[in-house]
Amino acid sequence: MKRLALAALLSLAATPAPAQTIHIAQGDISGTTLDSGVAAWLGIPFAAPPVGDLRWRPPQPAGHWRGTYPATRFAPSCMQPLRDHGIAYYVGDDPVAEDCLYLNVWAPNGIRAEAKLPVIVFIHGGSFVAGSARKPLYQGDRLAAKGAIVVGINYRLGALGFLAHPALSAESAAHASGHYGLLDQIAALQWVHDNIAAFGGDPSRVTIMGQSAGAISLALLQTSPLAKSLFQRIVALSGSPYMSVAGSRTQTLASAEAAGTAFQQKLGAPDLVALRRMPADRIVAAQGPLAMPIVDGLAVPRDPADVYAARGQADVPILLGTVRDEALSPLAGVSTLAAYRAALDTSFGERAGAVATLYPARSDGEVPAAARALAHDIGFSTMMRSWARMQALHGKAPVYAYWFDRRHPYSAGVRFSDLDPTTTGVNHTDDVPYWLGTFESLNGPRRTRDWSVADRELGAQMQAAIIAFAASGDPNSPALAISWPRYDPRTERMAGFGDTVRLLTWPDRDRIDNLAALGIPDPRTAKDKKQ
Repeated sequence: MKRLALAALLSLAATPAPAQTIHIAQGDISGTTLDSGVAAWLGIPFAAPPVGDLRWRPPQPAGHWRGTYPATRFAPSCMQPLRDHGIAYYVGDDPVAEDCLYLNVWAPNGIRAEAKLPVIVFIHGGSFVAGSARKPLYQGDRLAAKGAIVVGINYRLGALGFLAHPALSAESAAHASGHYGLLDQIAALQWVHDNIAAFGGDPSRVTIMGQSAGAISLALLQTSPLAKSLFQRIVALSGSPYMSVAGSRTQTLASAEAAGTAFQQKLGAPDLVALRRMPADRIVAAQGPLAMPIVDGLAVPRDPADVYAARGQADVPILLGTVRDEALSPLAGVSTLAAYRAALDTSFGERAGAVATLYPARSDGEVPAAARALAHDIGFSTMMRSWARMQALHGKAPVYAYWFDRRHPYSAGVRFSDLDPTTTGVNHTDDVPYWLGTFESLNGPRRTRDWSVADRELGAQMQAAIIAFAASGDPNSPALAISWPRYDPRTERMAGFGDTVRLLTWPDRDRIDNLAALGIPDPRTAKDKKQ
């Protein structure tokens, strides 16, 4: 009961209107009805607070309560650094706490338990160090209004969620450490399996949907024996560990443990007891970028590509894709011919000339397009295409691929610290408000986009596809302007969402194949690099 005190305190806010009280495994729970008419139950604990001696341990069962739990207010986000207020995706600051393992449920108002609607569990992105289920960009009420039960989950982030250490592995029965955040996701999926029927959801039609780090998580969940029976479909937006059909970006447990030991020394903690007593904000302040994922022998027992090659993955329908100009490589930011040539030399060495032939630029004016295309092709396009090809080669369930290329309608005069809205392309995360219908989340702290009827109509088609896919494993819907084909590695036809909705062949596939022939990207050298 004491562990639930914070959640109960945070849930005492006044609400517009109550939603029905329902019974779940932990007790009775009441929610709220949003202005949109959607019912919401917010800040539901799915695991015990991971604090004190439970820091860096697998999630433990949530407690029970007497009476009715008021799930009417979002719980805190998991511990993370504050974000720059000037970035293009700043949507406001959130309260943070180490006690953060909560989820939110949205449902059409008045839905009854026997409705058995499809369920969509959204796993947020943020490079495994940021993000939250309470972020307006990721909230599920608009999608729920279309006819699904939508669940948004928190999971531990940064060093608090993904620290590997020899002492942590030693105290584990599986001799594993480093994937506490992924274990949180699995615990949330188990909670959904056990409880979602009470909200009107069908536990046999659960779609896991994620973006960026959330999509990488989906690939790990698909190949984890701990999660295989907890979902029936996957929607992966711009994220994957796969760098070819033969290899993934992973690091060994030994490498991750060495990094954890170095982090302990950086903090000046003599042992694990001292680390567990250290204030969480001090740990967050000291952490750096994460190297993910870790082949820990438990949540990720093998390289995901090896699991696929052995046909050991959860063989479920997948909808996946990428955004035209999103990139991980610093190549995407070069703007002069001299800088482009230098970046090619640095990145590719003796292969730089061959790469320059594939992605030519003869002047400063031609550099941005060439550099962005190259950066996208060696990053997100290769990641998502490799996943699609592996499922087609090693699975029976269908894959549906998409390409998003509609530029955001930035408001006149708006400025950002991370991009120039007058010259920027179509960026990482730009598809999310269309999939989820969360357009106005980006006009919260200040107006940054002038959304049009065309934007909302495009979003309506994309949302209809998600609902259809969650219901049946097929995204085709009367609301969709095309007949979306299954992905076939021979033809690579896919849906294109942009100024028009159309069919296209995977862009740049020939150049990507030529890069692969040069060994770019090389999954063997990708191992142990930071994701």
